[in-house]
Amino acid sequence: MTTIPNEAEISSRASMIARGLLTTKRAVGIICMDHGMLRIKCIHGGYYWISADGHRLRRGMLLSRADDLQPKFIDAMERAGR
Repeated sequence: MTTIPNEAEISSRASMIARGLLTTKRAVGIICMDHGMLRIKCIHGGYYWISADGHRLRRGMLLSRADDLQPKFIDAMERAGR
């Protein structure tokens, strides 16, 4: 079972986005905290990085080089994770 660590520090929106990525099979594996963000493995390589408040979603191998994803995609993943 996949769990989100430190749920008290993670917003419900960030949790729903992570669940949405898993539900839509865009991501696999265990969700972990890294550099203050949720990190989950992308099936196309690299990782998804979700801010703790759920307002930012990035994709890339390293957080410092990850690309910001569009707000509509973030909203769609939030809806999929409800």
